[in-house]
Amino acid sequence: MEFLIDKVFSLKGVSVFEKLPEASLLDVARIMDYDEFKKGVEFIRKGEMAGEMYIVKSGEVKVHDGEHLLAKLGPGEIVGELALLTPIPRTASVSALSDVVVYKIGREHFLDLLYEKPELMNEIIEVLIQRIIALNEEIKKLKSGQ
Repeated sequence: MEFLIDKVFSLKGVSVFEKLPEASLLDVARIMDYDEFKKGVEFIRKGEMAGEMYIVKSGEVKVHDGEHLLAKLGPGEIVGELALLTPIPRTASVSALSDVVVYKIGREHFLDLLYEKPELMNEIIEVLIQRIIALNEEIKKLKSGQ
C-alpha cells in the first residue's frame, strides 16, 4: 500500500494529473509500473513503435533527435505521451542524463482507464496543446536566428 501512496504522491506533481481527485489518482497509480535507468541509457528510441508513457520520478532525462537537444525534463514531467493516444513511431529519443527512476504507463491499460475516466483525456489534450505551442515558439526562434 505504501508504494501505491508513493505513486499517488508522484502523480500530484504531474501537470496531466494534478487536477484530478484522489480517487482518480489512485486509479492511475494502479496501472503504473516502476522502472530505473542508469545514466546514459537511451530508453526511448526515435522510430520505434511506442506503447508506453513515462513519468520522471527522480533524475533528469534529455529528449533528443540524434545530437540535437529538444528538451531536458526532470521529476514530475512526462515523456512519450503521444504513444498512449495513437500507435505511431517515436518522434524523438530519450536518454537518462543521470540515474533515473520512472513510472511507466502502458497504452492498453491507459486506454482502458480513459474509457472508464474520460475526464483524463481533457487533461492530456491540454498538455499536448501547451507542448505544441512551446515547439512552435522554438521553431520561430530558430527561423529568426535567435
